[in-house]
This record gives sequence, structure tokens and C-alpha cells, in this order.
Amino acid sequence: MADIQVVTLDLWQTLVLDTREWGRERTRIRIEDTVAALRQAGEEFTEEQVREAFRAGYRQCREIHRQGLDVSFKEQVQMFVRQIAPGLLERLSRETFAVILNRYADAFYDSPPMIPEGVEETLYGLTQKGYRLAVISNTGMTPGRTFRAYFDEQGLSQYFEHCTFSDEVLMTKPNRHIFMHTLLSMGCTSTVAVHVGDHLLNDIKGASDMGMRSVWLEGFDDSKLDVTPTATIKKLAELPATLEQLKRV
Repeated sequence: MADIQVVTLDLWQTLVLDTREWGRERTRIRIEDTVAALRQAGEEFTEEQVREAFRAGYRQCREIHRQGLDVSFKEQVQMFVRQIAPGLLERLSRETFAVILNRYADAFYDSPPMIPEGVEETLYGLTQKGYRLAVISNTGMTPGRTFRAYFDEQGLSQYFEHCTFSDEVLMTKPNRHIFMHTLLSMGCTSTVAVHVGDHLLNDIKGASDMGMRSVWLEGFDDSKLDVTPTATIKKLAELPATLEQLKRV
């Protein structure tokens, strides 16, 4: 087995932890701020109307994701606004749409996920051992640009040579091409790379289909998918020792 040179990591529930409550709070903020921006522009819609549009846009994006594809963040918000009422997007000024777009993204900061204790120490330890690190993330309703800024604020950007976000490359895990894009950006092959993540389909099967070894961070995905990771860990702090074990196999 080839040596391990590159470690790619999932974001949600791997580098950051999120809860349903925090996610629902971000949704509430997106809906309320959209209603307020529309009212300021002379467009009256109820929160329930906007909430239904949000749900419809979410379902539309989910269907695209099932095909291993994604849309840009701007297009995602455009899809949402179109669901509120026919012709609404075309009626809005650039300034009003920009307010909705930015508040949709910035809701992340009003109810952010948390970085678990020990994550930065683990990343630092990996780089000190010579591993090159990258992120591969399906972004959902928060754009890659927001995550980049968040990494900068939290002091994590220094550890990653490359970050692949689905809304920027228009592909989602488990599509093997999003893994291929990252490996090409890192200048390496799948034989020297390991992917780490919590999701059996998106992370473990996706990496396996690309010919990468995988480390499953268990405890978040109970789907019982019939896929076998190369190794399993209970917390990210176990990763450095696990990688050393894999190098000896």
C-alpha cells in the first residue's frame, strides 16, 4: 500500500459540529430577514408564504444533490425567491436581492456551529507529521465563501492547502469527480490520499469509489449503509494514530 501523503476532511460533523436547533434558527433568520427586505421594497408576503418557498427551494436543491450536482449559492437563493411568487425575482432591484443574498449567507454567523475541543490541535499535529490537508464539503445553505471567512476567523485556514466547496465546483459528494477535483488540486493520486468524514454515503462510499482509503468518524450517521471504511474513529483526536496504523498495513 502506498504511503499516506494527503488527508482530505469533511466539514459538517467532522471539523464543526451542528445541531438541528441551530439549523432551525438559521432558517428562521433567513425567512424573517427575507420578509423584511421584501417589505422594504414594497413587496408584502407573509412569513408562512416565504417559509413554504424556502421548503420548496430546499427540495429543489436536494433533488439536484441526489444527482451528485450542485448550483452556485447565488442560483440557490434565486431559486428560493422564484418560489415565493412568479416574476418576483425579475421585479426586485439588484440592491434588494443583494440584501436577501447576504442575509441568507450571514445567518450562519447568527447561529454558528461549534468547533469541537481539540480540532485545531489535531490539525496542527497532522501538519507537523508532514500530512497535507484539504477540505471537501457539501455546502448546503451556507456558501463556501462564508466557510472560508469562518476558517480565517477561527485560525484554521493555515492548515489547509485547498478547500473544495460544492457550491463553487457545482458537484456534491458522493460524486467521485468532487474528490478527483480535490486530488488534482493537491497534485496527488488517490493511492496516497485518505478521506475522513461522518457520512457513510457521501464520505466513505464516495472516497471508496474514487479509490481512496477512508476513515469514518462514527456517531452521526445511522443509515446502516453497506459500506466498509478502511478505519473507524470515535473522535477526530484519534486520527493521527489511526493514520500511522494505516501506513503500516
